[in-house]
Amino acid sequence: MILLISVFIILFIVYTIYFPPVPKPKKQYDYAIVLGCPCHSDGSLCSSQIKRCNLAIECFKKGYYKTLVISGGANRNSYVEAIEMNKYIQDRIQIPTLLETKSINTFENMEFTYNMVKDTSVLIITSQTHIRRACVIAKNYFSDYAGIYYPEHRLKHVLREFFARWIHIFTDIKKRLIS
Repeated sequence: MILLISVFIILFIVYTIYFPPVPKPKKQYDYAIVLGCPCHSDGSLCSSQIKRCNLAIECFKKGYYKTLVISGGANRNSYVEAIEMNKYIQDRIQIPTLLETKSINTFENMEFTYNMVKDTSVLIITSQTHIRRACVIAKNYFSDYAGIYYPEHRLKHVLREFFARWIHIFTDIKKRLIS
């Protein structure tokens, strides 16, 4: 029992170190990065995409950023997330946008966006379940970043992100041991 509790405590400490609290927005950022997720098979936006787009619109109206980068490629079908999300946003409000259309995961979202905008200030827009991991990855590319999110409590998203975070931790530890 003591061994099990010790293992749990160690895992909790590792998890807390890898995923610190999300930096809150404190100013106007040069860019906001709204992270994509796959469209439905007919090209329509999924509810997560709509929530992210609506949050990006709300943040723009509040003056949180100057230009929006919509990041996401054609992940599970032929519909490019960034293009479809941009259509949704531009139908509602004219926002200056850049489209990053090649990425298929959060690592690529950050890497490919960094290649477009370099080390500028960025506001990351995604879901509550995704924001901590997105910020941890963003920290590798951007020195000035913050995150904002909409509430997300759907069990399938919470479980998917739980496993994605542990995969991130183990991948990072493996990289450190190899180098």
